[in-house]
This record gives sequence, structure tokens and C-alpha cells, in this order.
Amino acid sequence: MDVKSRNHLLLNRLALERDIKTSYVMDHMITDQVLTLQEEEKVKAQATQRDRAAMLINIILKKDNNSYISFYNALLHEGYKDLAALLHDGIPSITSYDRKDSTDGVAFCVRTILCEGGVPQRPVVFVTRPELVNEIRQKLYNLRNDPGWVTVYGMAGSGKSVLTAEALRDQSLLEECFPGGVHWISVGKQDNAGLLMKLHNLCSRLDLDFTYAQRPPLNIGEAKDRLRLLMLHKYPRSLLVLDDIWDSQTLKAFDNHCKVLITSRDRSVTDHVTGRKYEVHMESGLNDEKGLEILSLFVDMKIKDMPAQADKIVRECKGSPLVLSLIGALLRDFPNRWEYYLRQLQNKQFRRIKKSSSYDYEALDEAMSISVEMLNENFKDFYKDLSILPKDVKVPTKVFCILWDMEPEEVEDMQQEFVNKSLLFCDRNGKSFHYYLHDLQLDFLIEKNREQLQIKLL
Repeated sequence: MDVKSRNHLLLNRLALERDIKTSYVMDHMITDQVLTLQEEEKVKAQATQRDRAAMLINIILKKDNNSYISFYNALLHEGYKDLAALLHDGIPSITSYDRKDSTDGVAFCVRTILCEGGVPQRPVVFVTRPELVNEIRQKLYNLRNDPGWVTVYGMAGSGKSVLTAEALRDQSLLEECFPGGVHWISVGKQDNAGLLMKLHNLCSRLDLDFTYAQRPPLNIGEAKDRLRLLMLHKYPRSLLVLDDIWDSQTLKAFDNHCKVLITSRDRSVTDHVTGRKYEVHMESGLNDEKGLEILSLFVDMKIKDMPAQADKIVRECKGSPLVLSLIGALLRDFPNRWEYYLRQLQNKQFRRIKKSSSYDYEALDEAMSISVEMLNENFKDFYKDLSILPKDVKVPTKVFCILWDMEPEEVEDMQQEFVNKSLLFCDRNGKSFHYYLHDLQLDFLIEKNREQLQIKLL
């Protein structure tokens, strides 16, 4: 272990021994393969919590840099942020340890940087999509020397956040473009009070020595100014990740001439911010092979051993990572319900497809309806009319002109609003515009408007 790292442990050992509970911390370190089961038993054998903490620190002091970093990460994960801050300055330099000494192919230095910045860990069930991950990385390289925006956009549950986090697990990218670190903030839908709190929390996280934090900011403008000073003077070569941005007004609060990646369902959210802009469209569907791989990981079975319903479920999920994740999590808990969940998918019983997963939504209908509810009130009824679209057919602008009695320009302007928010897809062939829905979006609209559609048919 580096002398600096060892000294930080010794200097802060009394605070560490007094406060930490060792069991969960050791779980992380065993996963990182820096602590053995025999060493864990040795710690557990101590009589008191403080004795156990003292024994763990004694063991770490005899180990290498990887153990220090693993211990630091474990403190962060288990809510000991104040204690982790005591050890922060003792973290070994990025070249002090093996790049590839990691159980998941990610170097300890990368894991430390991302953990410190609040970047989400990989989901328990993770299937990579290398083309999209590489595209995100390529766009991020454009921010190496200049500030700007990278927007990763797509429909609900397409994997924007998961694949963005995966793209950041790259040591070369971090060293060359963002040596100041990565700072991830989950934004979501916010009113002014909520946005002010998000900004304040971010500034507090960045301003560890309280250089700019004499008091909490009184308003969004003051918080924006404080964040600008922090990014300019303390983190000029860092990346700010704003996850789940819903509107351009929220984004303006972070428009500080820095390097920013955002995830959003709305492609147009960066229309009113300054700087260079780059986009990555998150494709809405996985192929059948990837879909089966997700299910197999959830139920812990080889693909060839899964029942015949597996192929049908994947086809009914239309390649949606969200739906596949929900179904897989349900089947993990209820392994005999393959036929039942297939039937719910076929009958469009979205409310019954409900389960906590690696995504932010517990039910399929919730994930879809929240995007529709965020539409301008004047557009909602027009969007519901799209339930009459046939599946797998791209409909030209002139059909909607007849349906809504509008000029082509009016139709295209409104449809672009739906396209920007990942609620509709557009195939542009020269000057011609053809529109279509993802099958799951169409199924959702039909289910929501079933009664109205029956009345119209009558």
C-alpha cells in the first residue's frame, strides 16, 4: 500500500473504528476479491463492533492499494460518506495499481471515480449492447477539449441510463477526457423547489472544503452561479451527467459552459442551451437473441433449457428492455408462471405486468403513461387519436391532414413534438414524412382508449 494511503488509514482509524459496522463493508470487499472468507471470520470473531472494525483496519493495513480503494468504495456504498471523505485524499493515483485487477473487467480506479461521482452500478442482470455503448463513448470524446452537450435520447425503458453508465466504465475515456471525474445527478421531473434542492445537493457534493458554501443558495439563479464557479475553478475537466431530463427549462439551470451528458425521452430539450451538441438515439428494441439472454439471466437457466413460452414472450415484448426486465423479474420469483405472463402480454393486461426492477418504473403502463401525461394539454387528444394507426404501417402526413383537418405544416409541427418526446417515430424519405408507433406504444394506446374506440365503431 502507498505510504500516503497507509497514513490516511492510520490518521483516521479512531473515527473509522468508532462508527463503522463491518458486515456489509466486508461483503463489498469480498466481492472485490481483496478480502478472504478466512479474514472475514477473523473479524466476526471479535467481541464488540469496535473490535471488529479495528481488526478489519489492521487487516487492510497489511494489504495493497486495491484493498484501500475497495474499502473506500464500500464506505460510500453503505452510507458512510463522511468517513469516505476522510480517506479521499489518500486514494492511490490512477497509475499506482493494475488496470485490469477487477472481477468485472472494470479497473478499481475506474470504479472509484464512478462510485465517488454517484454513477449507478451495473444492474444485477445486464446485457450489453456494444454498438450503442461505443457510440456514446465516441460522442463523449468530442468533449475532450471543449464544453458541450451529449444527449442520449429514446423511449421509456430503452436502456438510456444503463448504457450511459456502461459507456463511462472506460479508463481511457476518463483519463483522456474527464480526469476531473464524473458527477452523476438523477434529475427527473422537478418543480422549482425540487430543482433548487438538486442543485444545492450537487454543489455540496462538489464543494467538500466549503469554499463556496457559506450558506444554502436562496434561489435557482444563485445555485446556478455557485455550480458554475465550482465547475470552472475546481472541476474544469470533469463530466456532469444529468439523468432523466424532462424539459428545457430545467436544463437551463445547468447551462454553465461545461461538459454535460444528458439522458432524456425528449430529443429537443437542448434546443435552448448554448454550446456544441451531439446526439445518440437509443434504439427502442433488442433482437430476439438478446431478449432470450435477458430472460435466461433472470431465471438462471440456459437458453436451450427454457420452456417454449420463452420465445413467444420475447416476441410479445417487442424487444423492449423494460418489459423484458419486468417479465424476467416476475419469472424469477414465480418460475411456474411462463404461460400466465405470456397470456397477460398477449391480452395487453399491462397493469398486471408489475414488478420492481432495475428501471425506475414498477409497471409497464406507468412507464408509458407518464410520457403522455407530460404532453402539452392541446396535444394529448391528438396523440390518443394515433391509436387508430395500423401495426407495422408507416402513415404519410396527408392521412393526418384528412384526419385532423389541418395543413401539412401544422401536422408535421405537432407530430415532431411527439417524435421529439420518443412517443412516435418518423421515417423521412426526402421531403416525404411517414409516421409510425412502436408496437408497445400502439398496444398501450389501444388499451387506454378501448371504450372510446368501441363507441366510434358502433
